[in-house]
Amino acid sequence: MATPAATATEYCALLAKSKLLPGDEVDALYKKWKEERPGGDERVDSFRRFLVNRKALTEYQAILVQRGRAEGFFIGGYKILDQIGKGQMGDVYKAVHNFGLIVALKILPASRAKNAHILGRFEREARLLTQFEHANVVRAYQVGETNGVHYIAMEYLEGETLSDALERRTRLPVGEAVRLVRQALDGLQHLHDRRTVHRDLKPANLMLTPGPEKGKPDTTWDATLKILDIGLGRELFDDDAPEGQIETQLTEEGSVLGTPDYLAPEQAKDARSADIRADIYSIGCVLYHCLTGKTPFPESNIMAQMLRHATEAAASLAAQVPGLPAGFQAVMNTFLAKTPDERYQTPDEAAKALKPFATGGAPAVASKLVPAYKDWLDTESAMEIPKPPPAQGQEPRPAAQPGKPGTAPAPALKPGSAAVPVPQPAKPGAPRPAAPQPKPPAPQPVPQPQPVIPEVDVELVTELIPAPQPQSLAFDDGAPVPAAVAPPPPRRLWPPDRRDWIMLAAGATGVLAAVGLGFGLAKVLKRKPEGEE
Repeated sequence: MATPAATATEYCALLAKSKLLPGDEVDALYKKWKEERPGGDERVDSFRRFLVNRKALTEYQAILVQRGRAEGFFIGGYKILDQIGKGQMGDVYKAVHNFGLIVALKILPASRAKNAHILGRFEREARLLTQFEHANVVRAYQVGETNGVHYIAMEYLEGETLSDALERRTRLPVGEAVRLVRQALDGLQHLHDRRTVHRDLKPANLMLTPGPEKGKPDTTWDATLKILDIGLGRELFDDDAPEGQIETQLTEEGSVLGTPDYLAPEQAKDARSADIRADIYSIGCVLYHCLTGKTPFPESNIMAQMLRHATEAAASLAAQVPGLPAGFQAVMNTFLAKTPDERYQTPDEAAKALKPFATGGAPAVASKLVPAYKDWLDTESAMEIPKPPPAQGQEPRPAAQPGKPGTAPAPALKPGSAAVPVPQPAKPGAPRPAAPQPKPPAPQPVPQPQPVIPEVDVELVTELIPAPQPQSLAFDDGAPVPAAVAPPPPRRLWPPDRRDWIMLAAGATGVLAAVGLGFGLAKVLKRKPEGEE
């Protein structure tokens, strides 16, 4: 157990051991502090405040050292500065790299990494995040592991969430709301191009950076919106994830449903069937909230709220938004259509529908990397992370071995590249390797391995691997399957069909029969035997 520092001298010993400051700098600061406070003052609180005021330490670092902690301030090439959040998958810290870039470090503690399901999901989220590079999507720079601690180095954002802005301002003018939602749609299109569905879009997951400045008008005209919390998203093009494993994890952790205030009807009914049009519905709910100061279907009961999403039309904007532009209600109606086919089919289509109502504002600003850090990422950072464990009963893929036909060493990953091998063309005139000899059939049937997909640059995914066509392919958990065995399309929640009425009638008949039987038995039991008075 760590022993708290009781004096400034003990504090100096812990600080030097922590390596947050060089030993000679610690001695110089202690000497300076003693000169300003003559008389043998050794109060540790006074010395700690002195270090923080001199910006030698952050408040977070200074408090931990005073509590006796002298280790754990460095992870990989990053120095922990502050704790900025807690989440289901781990804590988030503000950190600085050796090359000076400030990042948000999302850490999975070693104790949780022992759970194969948790580690698999964390690694999947890391692999997913490193594929995105867009001004309106939070970036992930590096994935790493140090002494059993797995981490993701992400873009550090200063500002506030859209939820914070709405809590303070209640509602936004049409022009401001449209500008922010169009930026969200631009980021969402980037996710869609990479075959990803977010599934939990809400004001709390939309960051505005920079935040409002004191002394200036409280507006969002200069802010850039960035989509956060993509870890709940479902990556449709996931060649390495064992079939069925990821969705099981998400469902078990209860995070697949989304937020009822912004939830599409089909997502509430079957979250696994939700596609990008469910995200477009959620963005429409966010836009409605920005304009009116409330969600489309405010309701304390979650089941009643989901039923209203599926059956009711949201209250008209005209009575709630003064000066609503002509034609805007029709756009909102398309966003909030009950069935996916009646909505905008892509985020880009929805953004174009809002373009006539855009009135200005600063363009979105992409994050900038310190050149030295970017060079380090490209050359030294190990971006590849372990593959998720295979599903039960599924054989793991054999590792590629140099010199064997059909195998090649896996190339190092760079930010924005996919994690699948690229077949290299043979050099002209070079002899082709001999084809491997066929193996005798196994006496017992074994599960078939997943097909190996040749590596493609993530920028080319949508062109080389087009979205599945309903007449030929269907997707379940992100893996292509023949349409003949694909699950049927989800049934509509409303209106009820013939099957629903039959089931309702059967249930009602059963209830009435049970009541009648119970009443008859009660009468028989109450009847007196013959001969009794």
